[in-house]
Amino acid sequence: MALAPAGAEASGSVSRTGRFSYDVATDTWEWDDEVFLIHGLEPGSRAATTELFLASKHPEDRERVRDVLKRASQDSMAFSVSYRLMCADGLERRVVLAGESMVENGLGTVQGYYLDLTRDFTEDAEDAVRSAIEETLEHRAVIEQAKGILMLVYGLDDRAAFAMLRWWSRNRNVKVRDLAQRLVTTVRDGEVVDTDAKTSVDALLHDISAD
Repeated sequence: MALAPAGAEASGSVSRTGRFSYDVATDTWEWDDEVFLIHGLEPGSRAATTELFLASKHPEDRERVRDVLKRASQDSMAFSVSYRLMCADGLERRVVLAGESMVENGLGTVQGYYLDLTRDFTEDAEDAVRSAIEETLEHRAVIEQAKGILMLVYGLDDRAAFAMLRWWSRNRNVKVRDLAQRLVTTVRDGEVVDTDAKTSVDALLHDISAD
């Protein structure tokens, strides 16, 4: 299975972000149109089910994602997981699933969003670094700090954290180094609460826009 080509998003064939909701008690899902497109499906062409949700994961990632969903379905929590998505259109995409659950006694919902990071993973890493980071130790340091924050808050590895930075950079039209600086400054100034760090970082990333 091939990775989605870097130009696919530009042609409109792949959406970059989408929202989902999962009702724990009834085991039912709601996907917006973008989530269907990320899965390589026409919106509404199939029922969104737990079986489809799990079957679309790369076999090596499936149990890890299943475990995250199980824990989120049993207790209120914030979560995120990075994995490979085996899509109905024959492509493999790299996504981050991030969300939170409000569950008590088997009742409640799991809600969140998909980030399609395929383009950011498949572009040449060295070119990406050269274009995103000015060759100064100061900029490298702040981007490394921002990556560390994303790794801690979202449970990502180094590469996924950088891909997530670049995704938000593209979609907010903010340079990677400026985005990283805002994130680091916010955390340094104590605006991110440890007990709710993911929600705080989510809000920061969503609110950032080009000046």
